[in-house]
Amino acid sequence: MFAWLAHFIERQPFVHRIALSIWRRFPPRLAGFLRGMLTTNWAVAAVAVILDLGGTTHDVLLVEHSYRTKGIWGLPGGSLESKLGDPRSPAQAESDDNVLESTLRREIFEELGVEIEILDLLRLDAVPYVPEEPGPYRLDFYYRCAPTRGFDALRDGIASGKIRPRSPEIKSLRMVPLSSLHEYDLFSCDHRLLYNHLPKILPDICSELHPHAAAFAAAAENPTSLVKGQ
Repeated sequence: MFAWLAHFIERQPFVHRIALSIWRRFPPRLAGFLRGMLTTNWAVAAVAVILDLGGTTHDVLLVEHSYRTKGIWGLPGGSLESKLGDPRSPAQAESDDNVLESTLRREIFEELGVEIEILDLLRLDAVPYVPEEPGPYRLDFYYRCAPTRGFDALRDGIASGKIRPRSPEIKSLRMVPLSSLHEYDLFSCDHRLLYNHLPKILPDICSELHPHAAAFAAAAENPTSLVKGQ
């Protein structure tokens, strides 16, 4: 809430030293309360990029959210902030080493009924402002994933209705060709990942998504070759 005050104090060496000497005298609970007031609030999320590269087109799984009026389509995922317990109370159990991955697998199964395999981390995206949901800063972990039973089974399940939303937060889901993403009202964070970052991460398979994908491939060897204005 008062992050600006903390940043101001940190930029004033004399004031910073005095503040630290006072801070050391605070009881732990008061120090924790003040830290929550003085630091930036972050919402941490794990997001699944369920991308099929095996067909004639490259398709990604999108979900339609019921609680947004803008950016209603996006990548599936879930928030971590409510899964770790109360930070003000001591806890004996430690979090899993793969707490983000386990959160993502659980959220996808609970919301869609789909079991996934996490392949790798594509990007960690720090987002200071989200126009559809102004509030805390977002820290999004984007993982490339695949359905455990395969993409054919995923498509068949969606087409037959056996795979359908299990949560009131999700209205529908579908596999969408990358070349058709422009037809969807995409959530701004996911739009940036799909259009700005994915072509840089996977330039060989994103020509249908980004007109300058070939330039990104060349930029891997010569960074100055990136096309301006993309």
